[in-house]
Amino acid sequence: MKHLLIASLLVVSLTTLYGQKDKMMNVLDDEMEIMDNDNQTLRFFDAETGEPLEGASVNIEDIGEYTTDEEGKVRFPNQPDGYLNVEVEKEGYITCNFDVEIVADMIFFNRFSVSPKLDLGSIRIVLDWLDTPPDLDAHFVKQGGYHISYQDTKVLSDGTGQLDRDDLDGNGPETITINDIDDNAHYEYYVHNYTDRNDPTSSGLSKSKATIKVFANNEFLGTVEIPRGPKGLKWHVFEINNGEIEITNKLQN
Repeated sequence: MKHLLIASLLVVSLTTLYGQKDKMMNVLDDEMEIMDNDNQTLRFFDAETGEPLEGASVNIEDIGEYTTDEEGKVRFPNQPDGYLNVEVEKEGYITCNFDVEIVADMIFFNRFSVSPKLDLGSIRIVLDWLDTPPDLDAHFVKQGGYHISYQDTKVLSDGTGQLDRDDLDGNGPETITINDIDDNAHYEYYVHNYTDRNDPTSSGLSKSKATIKVFANNEFLGTVEIPRGPKGLKWHVFEINNGEIEITNKLQN
């Protein structure tokens, strides 16, 4: 039994290591593309599986329309610093429209996870971030009810909610889906920096460029970006009261 446990831990460690290496290679590849060809890169992923989103149509306002390749990426000519409006759509997925920021000839954050279509009444919350800290954990709590996270309940016993994907090696997505929101209940969603859990002075979470995308009723409701600068291990993102989402967006310990 002990040998089986060691072997299982080794497999998990190697999988995490190779995943981090692949993601680092993507970052290096995107940086080289800017230097060698003066092209920017956007990468898109399936919010449930984390797999690259191939064959999606990406419309970049005033620049052009592109199709993602087998790595889920599109490349386009470098642009001046500022914001670009981007729309991504693919059959079977919820269409997203958001702004991308370019700072000092680099896209501030170029990874975006897109949700497959949902049942009416369902909500999906998707966390993306940089490769560090490697392990951020999403938490969805119903007051007086349940607590969905990797450390607590991964799948509700009645099947009305689950942690779709847990990410241990950075970037995400880490995804939670709830199929039944009670209009009379209170909910909260937050992200915990599990990697630096023993260091309350860590600023790793605020430097992670973490973003939350919320999908509900087959619509993209929007993005919440983590505050830049403050220290804290817990990012309290939003609450749901009487069926309405209220953004809190604050870091705390």
